[in-house]
Amino acid sequence: MADTLSVSPRPVFFEELDLLKLHELGWTYPHCEEPLLWACNKQYFYRGQLVFEAKGANLYNDATIEIKPGFESLTLIPVDMDEMLRRNKDILFLLESEAIEFIRDTFIDYSLASKKFEEFKANQLDYEALAAAIEKRTKRKIAIVKEDCDSFDLMEESIAQERGKKRILATKIDVFLASFSGGKDSQVVLDLCTRSLPPSVFEVIYSDTGYELPSSLDLYEDVKRHYSSLFPGLKFSTTSNHAPVLSYWDKIGTPSDTHRWCCSVMKTAPLYRSLKASGSNKQAKVLTFDGVRAEESTRRSNYNRIGKGVKHSTVINAHPILNWNTTEIFLYLFTHSLPINLAYRFGKARVGCIICPYSSCWDDMLVSKLYPQQLSPFIERIAEWSEREGIKDVENYIRDRKWKFRASGKFLTIPTQVIFKNSSANFFATVKGGKSSIIEWLKVVAPLTCIIEEERVYGDIKYKDSIYSYEITGTLSDYSFEVVGLKDLTLISSLKRVIYKAAYCINCESCEIECPTGALSVFPTIRIDTKTCVHCHRCLNFHDKGCIVANSTSMTTETNIKAKAGIDRYNTFGIHEEWMAEFLMSPEDFWENNGLGPKQVPGFKNWLKEAGIVDSKLNLTNLGKSLSQIYNDSVKITEVVET
Repeated sequence: MADTLSVSPRPVFFEELDLLKLHELGWTYPHCEEPLLWACNKQYFYRGQLVFEAKGANLYNDATIEIKPGFESLTLIPVDMDEMLRRNKDILFLLESEAIEFIRDTFIDYSLASKKFEEFKANQLDYEALAAAIEKRTKRKIAIVKEDCDSFDLMEESIAQERGKKRILATKIDVFLASFSGGKDSQVVLDLCTRSLPPSVFEVIYSDTGYELPSSLDLYEDVKRHYSSLFPGLKFSTTSNHAPVLSYWDKIGTPSDTHRWCCSVMKTAPLYRSLKASGSNKQAKVLTFDGVRAEESTRRSNYNRIGKGVKHSTVINAHPILNWNTTEIFLYLFTHSLPINLAYRFGKARVGCIICPYSSCWDDMLVSKLYPQQLSPFIERIAEWSEREGIKDVENYIRDRKWKFRASGKFLTIPTQVIFKNSSANFFATVKGGKSSIIEWLKVVAPLTCIIEEERVYGDIKYKDSIYSYEITGTLSDYSFEVVGLKDLTLISSLKRVIYKAAYCINCESCEIECPTGALSVFPTIRIDTKTCVHCHRCLNFHDKGCIVANSTSMTTETNIKAKAGIDRYNTFGIHEEWMAEFLMSPEDFWENNGLGPKQVPGFKNWLKEAGIVDSKLNLTNLGKSLSQIYNDSVKITEVVET
C-alpha cells in the first residue's frame, strides 16, 4: 500500500471512527488503545484496501462518509502492534540511532564552539560576523577553518571541502533547548534528547500561546511528570505573552495566510525573551532542537538540517527528525510507549492552535466538536467584524475560511497614519495617532543629540561619517519629522522603519529578542539603553516595515488595491526616482527592507510589472537585471571618481 500513496499514513483510532459515526453506519470495532486502520488525508485503509472516504467537513457540517462497495458492514480487528513493531524494528533503530548521533554531535560541536569563541575573541576578530558579511555580499557560503599554528581563516565552503578543511563553529551558545509544543514531532525530539544528552545541559520550554488545545496542555503536564521522575535535573518551564491573544486580534487583526503574526508574538517572542543572559538584559544565544519535518510543507522540505537565524537572529534551529515521515513518528511513540495527544486519536493530523489560517475545514470541524468553548470567542470575533463590514453571508464566509485570505487587519479601524513626502533635498514624514516615542526609537539608528522644547525637538544624527540635522514638531502622537540634506538611501530606509515602529508599536516584544546586547526593552514601555546599543538595526530589519502592526496595515491596503483598474492601480502615486534607486540597488532585499509607505508598495509593484522590470512573482526580468547592473555599475564609478 505504501508504494502507491502520495503521503505517509497515520493511525486511526476508535475515537475518530466514533466521531465520524461509523458505528451508526453498520461498522463494528472495539474501543481499544491500538489503532484500527490507517488514513492518508481523508482516505481510510484497512489491511491495505481503501474502505471509505470522508468529505465535506467544516465548522458547521459533519463529514459525509462514502463507504466503498463491499465494506458496508465491516468488523475491524485492531492492528497487531507487536508484529508491526517487529517488522519495522530495524528501520526505526537506524532512524533513531542517526538522530541521537546528530543531537549528540551537534551539542558537542556547539559546546566546543563556545570555547573557540573565546579564542576568536582573543584574536580581536568576530569571525562569525565577517563570514556573514562576506556571504551577504558574495551570495556564497563561507566557512571558518582552522589553519596551521592555531590560526583561523575564512574561505568558500566548497573550497574548504575540497581541501579537506573542517568547518569550525564560533558561535557561543548560552542555552540548549528541546522545543516542546504538545505535538507528536516535538514529543519525539524531546525523548531523543533525553537519550542523547545529560539532563543538566538542556531544558524544555513550553509556550502557552493562548491558542492551545486543552489536550496539548494536558499532555505537557503528563510529559513533565514523566521526565521529571526519570531525570530530576531536567528543567521544565512555561512562557506566555503578557497580554491575551484576543487583545492582539483587536490591535492587529486575524492572522492570515500571508501574515501569521501570532507565531512570533504569542510563541517565540515570549519564549526567547525569557532567556535573557544571567545577570543582564542581554539576549541569550540559543540552540533549539525542534520537531520540524520536511514532509510537512514544501517550504520546510528546503530547510538545511541546522539553520542559523531562521526566525530570530540569536537562535540556531537544529532538526533531528527533518527527514522522518508521519508513520515513522507514530512508530517511535508506539515503540517507546509514549503518551499520545488525545487530539490525534480524534483525527487531527497535526495539533497546533485552536484556530489557524494554515489549518483546514477538517480541523475546524474537529475543534468545533471537541473544544467548542475554547473556539467560540475567536469565531464570535470574526463574525462580529464580518457583520460590521457588510459581509452578506457571514456563516458561509466563516465556513469556507475566507477570513484567512483577507490580509490581517482588514476589519480594523486603525487611526494611525504615516505619510512620507519625498524630495531630492530633505527627508520628510508626518504621523497622526502615533503610539510611542519617536525620540526613543531614533536612538537605535545612530548616535544623536536631542534638544527638547515645547512641541519641538531637534538635534543631529551622526551616521557613518556624516552629520544630519533633524527636527520634530508637534505632539507625542501627531507630529512632523524632517531631516535636512538626507540622500543616503540606507539611512532613509532605517528612518522610515523607525517612524513605522514609533507610529504603530503595541509593545508586542517581537523585536526585543532581536537585540543582541539587551539595549532594547519593549514592555511595558519602549526603552533603549544608548550605552549598550550598537546600532545593528536588527530590531528594525527583523520584519517588513520594521513592525508587525505596520506590516499588517500595509498588507491590508495592498489587498484592497488589487481589484483596482486603470490609473487607480498605481493608487494615484507617481513613481519617484528614490524608489527606483533603492530598488535597483538591492532588488533581492527590497520588498523586505524598503522605505515605501503602505499605500505606495502596491502601486510601485504594479508599475514595475507593467514596465517589464519584474514578472508576476516580482522576480527580475532580463530588462530588470540589466537595469540593476547598469545602476550598480554607475554607483561604483561615482564612488571611484569621488574618491
